Amino acid sequence: MKPLNTSAAPAPGGAYSQAVSAGGFVFTAGQVGLNPETGVKPVDFREETRQALKNLKAVLAAGGAEMTDVVRTMCLLTDIGDFGVFNEEYALAFGEHRPARSTFGIALAKGFTVEIEAIAYVGKNQ
Repeated sequence: MKPLNTSAAPAPGGAYSQAVSAGGFVFTAGQVGLNPETGVKPVDFREETRQALKNLKAVLAAGGAEMTDVVRTMCLLTDIGDFGVFNEEYALAFGEHRPARSTFGIALAKGFTVEIEAIAYVGKNQ
């Protein structure tokens, strides 16, 4: 198991790694919409979702993965009524690639409204 870290995404807010590489897979922690350069969360849900996806992409890259390597995501929304907007931004970020996905409505810490985690397969690259 190899912990992964990048300054291109927010630092962990607790006792965990941004991601871990193990057995040809990259397992990311949940990525929120915090801008790693400014430390600011967008007020707009769509922008927060875009930032969370950007952070996810950066953490995946730290493990040698791309969005097209993702095999599964888990997505958390504080208001499932935002699913339509979330799904539009998610589809733009993944393009034609369609990993398996679960989406839940749940309370999130620190006022975040979206969190996305992923599992990517990079075994073919190792």
